[in-house]
Amino acid sequence: MTVYRVEPTDKALVDAGEVYFWINEQSEVAALRWYEGLMKALRSLEKNPLRCPFAPESAFFEEEIRQLIYGKYRILFTVEGETVFVLRVRHGAREYLKPEDDESESEE
Repeated sequence: MTVYRVEPTDKALVDAGEVYFWINEQSEVAALRWYEGLMKALRSLEKNPLRCPFAPESAFFEEEIRQLIYGKYRILFTVEGETVFVLRVRHGAREYLKPEDDESESEE
C-alpha cells in the first residue's frame, strides 16, 4: 500500500490557524481538541486519499480537487503522484472557492 506524504500549503496553515484562534476565543480546550482532530484528519490522507470525493471546486480549476469533511470544515486537497497537497481548510457554509477568489486572497 502506498503511503502518501501530506504537504499543507501556506494558505491551508493560515486557514487552520484562523479557525484555531477563533475557537480559542470561546474555549482553549475546544480549540486544542479541534486542532488535534484536524491533524488526525490530515494524517488519514496518508492512506488512500483517493477515497475522498471530488470537491465542487474541482469544476472551476484545472486540477482535480478533492475534499475531506472534518466536522463543519472541508479540507481541500490535490493528489500529485505520492504527495497530497492540502490547499485550504474552509468552513462548509462558505461559498465554493473559485480561481479568481483564490488569486484575490493572495493579494491581500
